[in-house]
Amino acid sequence: MGRRPVDEEAKLSVRVPRGQQGFWDIMRELRRFRLADVDQRCNVHRETIRGYLKGLERAGFVEPVGKDGDHTVYELRRDQPDAPSVRRDGTLRKPALGQEQMWRVMKMAGAGGFSADDLAVTASTEEDPVAVETARRYLRALHRAGYLAVVTPGKTTGGRTVYRLLPNMRTGPLAPQIQRIKAVWDPNLRRHVGTAEVEGGAS
Repeated sequence: MGRRPVDEEAKLSVRVPRGQQGFWDIMRELRRFRLADVDQRCNVHRETIRGYLKGLERAGFVEPVGKDGDHTVYELRRDQPDAPSVRRDGTLRKPALGQEQMWRVMKMAGAGGFSADDLAVTASTEEDPVAVETARRYLRALHRAGYLAVVTPGKTTGGRTVYRLLPNMRTGPLAPQIQRIKAVWDPNLRRHVGTAEVEGGAS
């Protein structure tokens, strides 16, 4: 299945399931499925889905149970709400602890808000340090998605934009995740929030 043209995809509000969580939600709904069944509901390269499916199979989350013509039929074996973060070889990825730490700090911050520098310092631990640029990218993505309001623009604070978390966007304990398509997946709401930004677009 081919991708949409870039200019069309840039305008797409992300309601089509994408990313590992989107693929996983489809698999959980179907329980028994082919690669083509997942592909038909998505807007990504089939090889992206195939790679994730292979990782799930090698990690024991899904199992091939038969054939439908030339298509392998898979069945869900290990169910869980959140998508397993697996590599193609079946090994599990380390959780994105930096985003969890930053999300926790944002929810605890006062009305004065926080900058990327503040977040990097406060959210860092000895085991999982958070770089300022990492915090800056996360804040920009959450701001685009509507989670954050700007308290003080960077031009009035020597380049350090100060944000605050909007009260109605305290969606839960899990950190919203920035995905490869530069969309924000909120595991608390079980959906994408905001609009996708295509790789190479404006930041």
